[in-house]
Amino acid sequence: MLEFVRPLQSILQIKQVNSTDLVWRLHCRVTVFLLLLASLLLSARQYFGNPIDCVIGSGTVSSSTMNEFCWIMGTYISSDPNFVLDSTDLVKINAKIGHIPESERSYQKYYQWVVFILALQACMFSVPNFLWKAWEAGRLQSLCDGLTTPIVPDHWEKTRKKQLITYLSADFPRLHRTYLLRYCFCTLLNFCNVLLNIFLVNVIFSGFWSNYHPAVKALLSFDFPSWNRYNSQVFPKIAKCDFHFVGPSGSKQNRDGLCLLPLNVVNEKIFAFIWLWFLGLLVISMLNLLFWIVVLCSKSFRLWLLTAPLYPIRTSYVVRALDGQGVGQWFLLYQLCRNLNPIVGRELVQSVSKAKGHNGHKTFRMPKGGEPDFYTDPEGYDEEGV
Repeated sequence: MLEFVRPLQSILQIKQVNSTDLVWRLHCRVTVFLLLLASLLLSARQYFGNPIDCVIGSGTVSSSTMNEFCWIMGTYISSDPNFVLDSTDLVKINAKIGHIPESERSYQKYYQWVVFILALQACMFSVPNFLWKAWEAGRLQSLCDGLTTPIVPDHWEKTRKKQLITYLSADFPRLHRTYLLRYCFCTLLNFCNVLLNIFLVNVIFSGFWSNYHPAVKALLSFDFPSWNRYNSQVFPKIAKCDFHFVGPSGSKQNRDGLCLLPLNVVNEKIFAFIWLWFLGLLVISMLNLLFWIVVLCSKSFRLWLLTAPLYPIRTSYVVRALDGQGVGQWFLLYQLCRNLNPIVGRELVQSVSKAKGHNGHKTFRMPKGGEPDFYTDPEGYDEEGV
C-alpha cells in the first residue's frame, strides 16, 4: 500500500513559507491527494483482481470473451426502485431474476471510467494552485528567506533589513493590488471548482447527489442493511449482461450473463466520502469567500488581522505602516507577518512605520489618553537604528 502513497507525499509536504491559507490547502493539496490516491488504488489489479468477472454457464462463448464484451458494452440492473427497496437478497437487488425489459434497465456506463474521472477531478483542483504559483513566482519566499525560523540572529543583516524596509515603504499600488486580485481570483476559482465537480459527478452518475443521499444517511446512522440496498442502486456489485452473436444458421442468439463488479465495493466507499467531502468543502469555501469580501470592504478588520500575529505590538505602529497605502500593501504585509518569525515581523513593521514618519508621511493622530511614541517626533528618526 505504501507504494501508492510514496509518489504522492510531496503534495502534502509542509513548507516553511506558505503564500496560501488553510482553506486553499484543503482544495489544492488535501483534496488532490485524496482523489489521486483513490484513482491509483482503483487501478491496482493486485488488490481487486479482474475489474469484471461474468458467469455464463457452458456454451460456445468463452468466459474471457464475455468479460471483455461486458466490460466494453456495459452491464445493467433493474431501475425499478420498488423492486430494489423491497428486496433483501443482494443478488435480487442487483440482477433481478428473469428478463428485464429495456425500459427498466439502468446501465453502468461509468464503471470503466471511474479511475479517469477521479484523476480528472484531481487535475481540476490543481489548476488554481498552478495559476497562483505562476503569478506569485516565489515573491514571498524571497522576502521571507531566512527569517521564518523560531530562532533568528539577534541583529539580522543590516543590508537585508534595509532592503525589506525600502521595498515595503515604497509605493507600488498597482503591483500590490494585482498581487491581491490574483489571489482573490484563485480563491474564487477554488469555490467554482467545487461547484463544477459537484455538477460533473451528478451528470456522470445520473442524479448522484439526490440518489446517494439515502445511502450516506443510512451509513452515518449505521443502518447497514439499508446502506446495502440504497448504494446498490448506484454502485451494484452484481449486474446482468447480454451477449449477442450469430449462430451457425445465421440467426441472432443471445447469452445472458451474471457479472461481478468488484471495484464497486471500493467505489461505494470512495463516493460516500466524496459526497460528504465536497459538500463540506462547498460550505467552507462559501465562508472563505465571505471572509475575503469582509476583508476587502472593512479597513478595521484588515487592521486587526495584521495586528493579531504581531501581538503585543501597538496598533498605532501598524496604522502608520499602512498609512497612505492601499489594500494591496496590506495584503503583502499580511502575507509576510503570517510567515515571518513574530519578533522579526514586529521589528519590521515598527521600522517601516518609523521610516514613513522620517520621510514626511502624515502623522498618525493618537486618541486622547494614548501613550506617546515616535510618530509625534518624526525628526527623532535615526536611520542607523533601522
